[in-house]
Amino acid sequence: MTSDERIRAALQKYADRGVFRGFSETRSRNGKLAFTFLWQTPRQLEFVADIDNQTLMFRNLLPNILAGSPMHSELRKFVEGLHDRQVPKHRRIERARAEVTCATRGGNLSVSLKVKNNQYTYGVNRLVNLTHELFVHLNDCYSEYLSEQFDMPQE
Repeated sequence: MTSDERIRAALQKYADRGVFRGFSETRSRNGKLAFTFLWQTPRQLEFVADIDNQTLMFRNLLPNILAGSPMHSELRKFVEGLHDRQVPKHRRIERARAEVTCATRGGNLSVSLKVKNNQYTYGVNRLVNLTHELFVHLNDCYSEYLSEQFDMPQE
């Protein structure tokens, strides 16, 4: 199975289980795979796979996150903290298999995972789980942000 096929199959499993809605694939003009779907928010998410650079990304996952802001710094620590050996294994991102990073461009936070040794199925699973953990964290600590940016109820 090629890397493209592993990524596609891993994401399709989530769509088949009803986790993702409106799941579709496009190939961007630069040869990267791009998938869009609804999940976590009422706004479409974009999942990009760059096989050449062995990177998986939720592009522009969180809008209006200013680089260097306290929220930005705290979210980066939260995401990068998922590598910590103290994190339960089912939630942890093993550095030998993948490295996670956050980047902000134009006020939009993207989360990327650099896959090692062609571990694309693992990478898709970890990035999806990381994103779920991130939204749980946002709901716990930044419910006003979710309400303002995604029109989600504050609970």
